[in-house]
Amino acid sequence: MGDRRRGLTAVVALGVGAGVLAGCSSGAPAAGEALPACSSLDGETVSLVVPYEPGGGYDSYARLLAPYLEEQTGATIAVQNQPGAGGLLALNNLLTENADGTTIAIMNGVGAGGSSLAGADGAQFSLDDFTYIGRVVSEPPLIVTSASGPYQTFEAVRAAPQFRWGSTGPGAEDYVTASLLTRVFDINAEVVTGFPGSGETELAILQGAVDGMSGNPGSRRQAIEEGTQTPVLRMGEESPSWLRADVPWVRDVPMNDEQRALIDAHLALIEIGRPLVGPPRMDEAASGCWRDAMAAVMANPDLLAAAQQQERELAFLGGTELDGLVQRILGAPARYRELLAGMY
Repeated sequence: MGDRRRGLTAVVALGVGAGVLAGCSSGAPAAGEALPACSSLDGETVSLVVPYEPGGGYDSYARLLAPYLEEQTGATIAVQNQPGAGGLLALNNLLTENADGTTIAIMNGVGAGGSSLAGADGAQFSLDDFTYIGRVVSEPPLIVTSASGPYQTFEAVRAAPQFRWGSTGPGAEDYVTASLLTRVFDINAEVVTGFPGSGETELAILQGAVDGMSGNPGSRRQAIEEGTQTPVLRMGEESPSWLRADVPWVRDVPMNDEQRALIDAHLALIEIGRPLVGPPRMDEAASGCWRDAMAAVMANPDLLAAAQQQERELAFLGGTELDGLVQRILGAPARYRELLAGMY
């Protein structure tokens, strides 16, 4: 555990960095004291919406952050679960919420962004409709295969006569990333959907019902260390400290210019991660409060310690930087949008 905690601390330190200092240039308040910029929220009840059922990763992150956000804003944070449409229902509802800062949400960047770019029926928004507060974590996925199967490298996956990906379904990261890799690298593969969660997909890998999956590195760690899954490709440039050094990064895979442009577009979508967002055109005072509060929270040593205890990584990116990232994503090649559209 010690190595993992040192790695987590490094990720957090890199994530908060100068962005937090800039966000708190007016001076951080004492412990338990709300930021002066948040006077409009002091005493209010704020809904922090989670687009999924209780108990999952998004729910856990929201509940981890809530008490620290309360300290910085002076508001009472009520975590509300609004599952539906693969996480899209809550975001559709956010479009019509009051823009006074009393309703915010945690977003699945890959799922929501992919659905929006693809023009999926369930996504009634564009990525730039929302007010971006700050990213909690990025979590670039890791591609794994069955350790007892014939595909022990990504080259073997590409050469497979018939590869089977496991996925919860369209709109989820494991579906979007697997489908994109299949198309970009011309893999003879199908995506088997319908698994309720990553745990059931992992069981299917163990039983040989599917050959591999895309997923959160931390959630893959136990199976990799137990020897039931083999990591063959990482979608993030930075490698977790526990992962063996020879697992290739996707941009190290030989590819032509068109393939690289598509991969780069997807890496930008992955980078948006799990941000907190507010309704469109949020009140300027409220958005300023939330961005400052989020920056201060993500630099709070008590939060960092709690995240380590829960084995949850953090990688902060400020709201202004997220705005720029969203514009990069919206400028993705038309071919990338076409590939996404073909997945829904």
